[in-house]
Amino acid sequence: MLLPWLLAVMCLSPSSHSETLWHTRAEIELQPEKGHISWMVELSPAGAEAPGVLKEALEFDLHSGLEVDPPEFGTLTRVSEGPRDHDPGIDPRPEITRNRWLWTPPVEGAPFRLSAKGVIQEDRQEVGSGSSRSFSSTAGTIEEQGVFLAGSSAWIPQPVGEMVTFDLRVSLPAGWDAVSQGKREEHSRTDQGTSVHWKCDSPQEEIYLVAARFFEYTDRIDNVELMAFLREDDSALASRYLEASQQYIRMYSDMLGPYPQPKFALVENFWETGYGMPSFTLLGPQVIRLPFILRSSYPHEILHDYWGNSVYVDVDSGNWCEGLTAYMADHLMKEVDGLGHEYRRDVLRKYGSYVQEGQDFPLIEFRSRHSGATEAVGYGKSLMLWHMIRRELGDEPFLQGLSDFYQRFRYKRASFSDLANCLQEASAADDWDLPKFVEHWTTNSGAPRFKMQFVLGSQSSEITLEQVQEESPFPLRVPVYFKTLNSDQWQMSAVEFPLVKDVPRRVTVDLGPGVVSARIDPYFDVFRKLEPEETPPTLGDIFGTDQGLIVLPQNSADLVLWKEVATQWARTGNFEVIEDNDPDADAKIEATKALWFFGSESVRAEEEFETAPTIPEEEYNAEEVAGIRVHQAQGRVVGWITSPVSEAIPGLGRKLPHYGKYSYLAFKGSEPSNFIKGQWPATGSALSMSLLDTPPSMSIPERTPLGKPGQLLDPEKMLSHIRLLTAPEMEGRGNGSEGLARAVQWIGDRFKEMGLEPAAPDGSYIDRWSVTDDQGKELQLENVLGMIPGTDPALSQKPVVVMAHLDHLGRGWPDVRAGNEGKLHPGADDNASGVAVMVEVARKMKRTVRPQRPILFVATSGEEWGLKGSQRLVSGGCVIPLVESLTAISIDAVGRYQDGSLLVLGAGTATEWVHIVRGVGFTTGIKATSVNEDPGGSDHVIFHRLGISGVQLTTGAHQDFHRPSDTAEKINGDGLVLVYQWLNETLGYLGNRVEPLTSTLGKGETQTAPRSSSSRKVYLGTVPDFADTGPGVRFDSVMPESPAEEAGLRTGDRLLKLNDEAVVDLRMYSQILKNLEPGIEVVMEIQRNEKVMEIRLIPTKR
Repeated sequence: MLLPWLLAVMCLSPSSHSETLWHTRAEIELQPEKGHISWMVELSPAGAEAPGVLKEALEFDLHSGLEVDPPEFGTLTRVSEGPRDHDPGIDPRPEITRNRWLWTPPVEGAPFRLSAKGVIQEDRQEVGSGSSRSFSSTAGTIEEQGVFLAGSSAWIPQPVGEMVTFDLRVSLPAGWDAVSQGKREEHSRTDQGTSVHWKCDSPQEEIYLVAARFFEYTDRIDNVELMAFLREDDSALASRYLEASQQYIRMYSDMLGPYPQPKFALVENFWETGYGMPSFTLLGPQVIRLPFILRSSYPHEILHDYWGNSVYVDVDSGNWCEGLTAYMADHLMKEVDGLGHEYRRDVLRKYGSYVQEGQDFPLIEFRSRHSGATEAVGYGKSLMLWHMIRRELGDEPFLQGLSDFYQRFRYKRASFSDLANCLQEASAADDWDLPKFVEHWTTNSGAPRFKMQFVLGSQSSEITLEQVQEESPFPLRVPVYFKTLNSDQWQMSAVEFPLVKDVPRRVTVDLGPGVVSARIDPYFDVFRKLEPEETPPTLGDIFGTDQGLIVLPQNSADLVLWKEVATQWARTGNFEVIEDNDPDADAKIEATKALWFFGSESVRAEEEFETAPTIPEEEYNAEEVAGIRVHQAQGRVVGWITSPVSEAIPGLGRKLPHYGKYSYLAFKGSEPSNFIKGQWPATGSALSMSLLDTPPSMSIPERTPLGKPGQLLDPEKMLSHIRLLTAPEMEGRGNGSEGLARAVQWIGDRFKEMGLEPAAPDGSYIDRWSVTDDQGKELQLENVLGMIPGTDPALSQKPVVVMAHLDHLGRGWPDVRAGNEGKLHPGADDNASGVAVMVEVARKMKRTVRPQRPILFVATSGEEWGLKGSQRLVSGGCVIPLVESLTAISIDAVGRYQDGSLLVLGAGTATEWVHIVRGVGFTTGIKATSVNEDPGGSDHVIFHRLGISGVQLTTGAHQDFHRPSDTAEKINGDGLVLVYQWLNETLGYLGNRVEPLTSTLGKGETQTAPRSSSSRKVYLGTVPDFADTGPGVRFDSVMPESPAEEAGLRTGDRLLKLNDEAVVDLRMYSQILKNLEPGIEVVMEIQRNEKVMEIRLIPTKR
């Protein structure tokens, strides 16, 4: 869905069908500092040669602030004037005073040509009802902060009820720019001013014009131009949105057909909005920077260019597109994350919370969202309708039907029944009247509510399901999951309420003999009213009430602030506000079903919450941060809000209505910022039964999502780099080899090609120096350095350092495994994979970002030989000193990605890293695991000695590590793209971070001893689980035919002691291994499940 608290503005059609498509040509001049606009407009039928001779009269509205010049031809009559709201059918906006004009041509016909000038400045007003669904909107304004003009502004003539194409030529002051629908044909920005030409050839319901002092960023995917217009210079933010646009346009093009617009633009507004127009979205300055927007509302906006802005809504028959868009965007993104069932549960919960008695309505009456109840029906019920249909049809027919619908009704109006007919045609189910099913669900209000009975017989197990709601029963198929005594697997059946004239209320099915457990719809696949036990109390239960109570703390020093919040919530919701010393307080509290207590001083709240659950987080301290809890007691839902920070109270008032699905929250700072949120566990369900003492658990089923965001980069690009670096002529990239020299030159050429600044001490890309090996032979080593400079002079010598070691073992030196001497070691994962990722991230960032601090990319040599390349780097091996670097990142062995296997080792070297890792995962949807310790010991460790935090990005160890079998064909190309995306996002953030990271290291400290060629002499064959946080060391895998396997070690075993020495963590394990000798038995104490045992093992030579 769109931003949950903001209105979606879409190009949706009026209910009357247009017989004429008009083309508008306009010359427009904006003077924002004066609120002034002037224009000259020509109107003609689309396709006619300009200016076109018209013989019919035209009727149109214009803003009362516009002074209209006498027409060049014909006569102009003002038919009416006065306040009137903009009513395209579904989009409520504040009313304005507008004039209705009638232009009459002469008998012989004439072109329509009109000029006007004036001031348009409408105030922003609260629109909508309900404390969680009101929002600020204006019908239109021209002011110093920006320009917003739409159909609601009546700013340009448009025949009443007709659709238009257009050419707009706009002139603005210097530094300003303008955005509209369609394609930008011409654009000029000079010191004298800006001129821009926007052309839209597809039929539009209204013409938008948005303007401000923008910073512009662009990209492209196929034939679609991607644009970002920001009010501040923020290349990293723009890059994130341009990348997301690329991903989602590719995804929806694959699902539905080619993207219908010539561009998609992100445009930053000057007040908080979440508007979606054809070919661009207008988001507020705070909204645009919320990390979750990229994976929730942003795909929603892009999908609206299919549903609502290309296939228009026949408003008279109901708005189908909001529910379908929410299903294929918001729900889909959760489905991609494996959380579709949670999203559907929240949809059902929202319906129960916000749709009170008398607030329900059939879907065919839904026009737009303006309250919690209208959203719960128009978005939620509709979303669940499409989900139930998809589950019946299957994914392929469902998508085929949607694709056919898009192709058939593009730039036409369509109804629920039109969509149902297309889905029916794509369905193979001849016995299911899908249009009739949709008709029943869209013309009846309410939701099914079920009561279950279970009867166990000797040869049968009968489930009876009854629809007990007051409304008529609904046709649907309800999934039933059950287990029998003789099976460990859950089986699935269904209770079907058939699509007949009189849908039965009760249906019984026989599940067969021996059923011991059964659950009705445990994954929330049907639209229904949840049972109280299925869902915990949430803030939404209070915000959705039809009559609630807010109790203020009379003795609080912050009473005025609390009262302002209460007044706001009462104005937009249904709350009575009293103080806790009100003589009728007891009676009013007793009588209400939804109640807020404000302030820690509330004695009544302390009593009410004495036995309520507490916020289950170690980080929560009620004396320092704001806390919100909701619980259910004595038939009512009660919430308590406390805040020791007075400045945070207004922010809580703004933010809390948008956290309706949570049971508890915590916020810190004066902003305030949310850092804890959650729900109390559900207590059970009346729609489940079990004859067992301990009901069996259910795992979440793996379901293939309808689609997945497209890849930002073709994996073949990085795979080709890896094949090149592992080719025989690269000689395993051994230190001192000609093959490594070739690889070095190849990287240097790439850095030069992409335009990185050379960063070697001599001003070139390659830093060369000599090192003598153990045999007295002098070897030349080389680092390759390229840099994206920063824009902030104060940060010019405080870079982010990104390293990937280019060297490997050649034919086995300096870390050969026994038996592999003299064999070529290609080093595909270690570390051609890291080099390939770094090269492509550098290429992308050079093209798209302007970071505040430098980002230094280094391909090091000598990493396998005791980190000699990174030692050289920090000892004057760079054009700038690195002693004040923000942080260092090693990309080392990232080619074996599996779900959840991306690790950030050494995250404990700065307090911020764990939050950075979490935030990047939230923004990109790519989860990485923070590991405080650093058992890897790659190039970044050298920076630890300088007191600078550093991490290694890796996908973990495997049985091919430092072996000839580490070859290119084993690399996971799709996984490389995820690593690329994760690193790109991380560097975008770090490159624009001004504050230093809070290092936990002192100078000279390190979490890992650097590698040396002789640090370990033995081979066991165990692969540790780097992400494990339990005691000792957990083995993630055991190598085949290794000493560990022969001794009986298994995957999942946990090492507690080695030779009677306690193994506390991976670092200690690594140190102990260095002291072992080949052929000498060791004794391991391990834990396997709950059992502790002793295993004896004889290590072999490494």
